[in-house]
Amino acid sequence: MTNQTILVTLLATCLMMWSCDDTAKKTEGCGNGLVDVGEECDDSELQDATCASLGYYNILGTLYCRADCTFDVSDCGGHCGDSVVDLADGEECDGLNLSGNSCQTMGYIGGTLNCSANCTYDLSGCTTICGNGFLEGSEACDDGDMNGDDGCSSTCVVETGWECTGTPSLCHAICGDSLAVGDEECDGDELGGATCETLGYYGGTLDCLGTCLFDESQCTMDRTSPNIGSLKHVPAGTFQRDDDPANLSMVSAFHMSEFEITRAQWIAVTGWADPSNAMYSSGTGDPVQIVSWYDAIAFCNKLSLLEGLVPVYAVSGVNFNTLTYEQIPTADDANWNSATADWEADGYRLPTEMEWMWAAMGADTAAPGATNTTGYTKAFAGSTGSNAIGDYAVFGYGTSEAGATTMEHSNPPGSKLPNELGLYDMSGNVWEWTWDLGDNWPAGGVTDYHGPTSGNYREAHGGFWNNPSEFCTVAIRFNFPPYYEDYGVGFRVIRN
Repeated sequence: MTNQTILVTLLATCLMMWSCDDTAKKTEGCGNGLVDVGEECDDSELQDATCASLGYYNILGTLYCRADCTFDVSDCGGHCGDSVVDLADGEECDGLNLSGNSCQTMGYIGGTLNCSANCTYDLSGCTTICGNGFLEGSEACDDGDMNGDDGCSSTCVVETGWECTGTPSLCHAICGDSLAVGDEECDGDELGGATCETLGYYGGTLDCLGTCLFDESQCTMDRTSPNIGSLKHVPAGTFQRDDDPANLSMVSAFHMSEFEITRAQWIAVTGWADPSNAMYSSGTGDPVQIVSWYDAIAFCNKLSLLEGLVPVYAVSGVNFNTLTYEQIPTADDANWNSATADWEADGYRLPTEMEWMWAAMGADTAAPGATNTTGYTKAFAGSTGSNAIGDYAVFGYGTSEAGATTMEHSNPPGSKLPNELGLYDMSGNVWEWTWDLGDNWPAGGVTDYHGPTSGNYREAHGGFWNNPSEFCTVAIRFNFPPYYEDYGVGFRVIRN
């Protein structure tokens, strides 16, 4: 057999073997079950894709492959980016589909509304105007103005300590957050720097109510002196001074020492010796006595200087800074008789007669704001018409009157009950000097009357421990020479 014959035989054998292989050979193209380039899928071959992995909302839907080897998502529901707004799936918009909304319908004044990649509104192109009374976009409040400190700031942000609701925004302070804002006077311990004094009182402790209003119940109109103690507030008012209804006296407010000036206070304030007759005193806590009217006004100026206040009194040729007790006249003196008073000064002074009577009768405590037409008739300071004088006044030594003292001397101030204003011993204990010259009062109404302009005596009021009760009345007037000194005469002081 030739070589040619052998080659032909082998070729024929191979052809026979090939023609007998029945395995199907897949060709390239859609439908071959293989995902070729450009195909999303092919027949059942989805390359593990699902409705969920493709971003569709129906994650339980079935993904199919179309004959053209693209995904069949008909069972997958919607998805962001299909230009259909799927509200149920949280879309606000989709592409150019804005559901008919614009910046204006979204509460803005203008601008361009867009849709973001996650199918929510993109408001960055919208325009707001703070202060127009409309809540726009990201504004937390808009009360219709550009003012601050009213709850809604000039940038339409709710300010600290406030709550704002509605359109236009109505803002109110939050009471109870320890921030005093808006119409709150205070909040908790936050008083905003306020004190009893800044509110017009003279002392006390300011607190805050649960309604964020000041609790002024512990504030007082009384003054306190470091040298003579409390001075009670006496309100302004009008009273009838005698049995003629036309004789009305109007008095401005002032402060009167709660007690008569004591012997110990005299020494401490002036540095002078105690002039009192100790035989008629129970001790240095008793009222100072053996003091003339000259002595009394000198004490007032000394006390004013001691406390850094403007002295009220001026006497020609007298320097009260250096004045000694020995330089005060003990006989009638023209210069001292001509002493003048600066009624606007903030220092200490003697009360006028009108001031003393007004304080003694209790001012208008019985009917605040009303004219006191009966106070001048009181039998003693603090009298109600039925209470006992012995509870309010040290009086009547040597008499058989009920309540009369049995001791031949004064008592420490405050040993009896006070009157309606909290003033002690306005009746009894010692007579009290006033500013006024001893002369008749004018008829008719007077305002802040400083007494007659002529006369040689000065008036005293109240009676003393050795007087019967008839000298303890509110209306009693008794005058002495201004240089007169007696164990039954002392004084108390006042300030404007």
